[in-house]
Amino acid sequence: MLYLMSYTTIKLQPRTSLSSKRPMTLKRPFATAFPRSSFYYLFFFFIYIPSNMSKNVTFCFDFGSPYSYLAYNNLSALKDAGASVEILPVLLGGIFKATGNQPPASVPKKGEYMFKDITRWSKKLDIPFKMNPYFPILTVPHMRGAVLAQKEGLLEKYMETMFESIWVKAMNLNDQEILTQVANQSGIDANAFSEGISSDEIKNKLRENTEFAIGKGSFGVPTFYLENEMFWGIDSMKFLIADIQK
Repeated sequence: MLYLMSYTTIKLQPRTSLSSKRPMTLKRPFATAFPRSSFYYLFFFFIYIPSNMSKNVTFCFDFGSPYSYLAYNNLSALKDAGASVEILPVLLGGIFKATGNQPPASVPKKGEYMFKDITRWSKKLDIPFKMNPYFPILTVPHMRGAVLAQKEGLLEKYMETMFESIWVKAMNLNDQEILTQVANQSGIDANAFSEGISSDEIKNKLRENTEFAIGKGSFGVPTFYLENEMFWGIDSMKFLIADIQK
């Protein structure tokens, strides 16, 4: 706001100079838009604009990861904490290849423990889960389908349908025909699905997503990013929520 300024003379306590015994005077601007009595309070005015901007979390997933399934079903906890969630489909196989990591199930004892651990988590979070007898599932077409669904504005339904088909209904999603049927249930036409996942645009976008995750330090999924901070695994979500609420 622009105020017209006038001048008022303020007398200071006498400070005697060598040449004069008269009190010194000083002219200073005074905002005429305010009463004189309010002038001295201007320095104490602060404008506070509350910020309700939510923190953004990026969620990287692959349908072949049962932990990604559990994390997906627990995304509401992040939103309840005040975060907005960006979904990023990535290819877990590509991450493993780039980082030298290996699937947990490739180590027999580790795979055996993993299945027990997933069962514990599903019970704790009250999320239905059934181990898929067709595991591991090669998810290249599934994840390309996720990129296609995201482009078409159908990602939420596609993820719900795909995750449920793999980790609740335990369907054989290695079968291309069954995969196409499941994709169709999410609203993607069968022909559009087959053509879309074969297109260079979708392939390149999935590769770009995966390279982004690798560049940010990912070595597996589910992985979350809060700005530049990485959180890996379902058990890290409690720390992620704590950071969101700071």
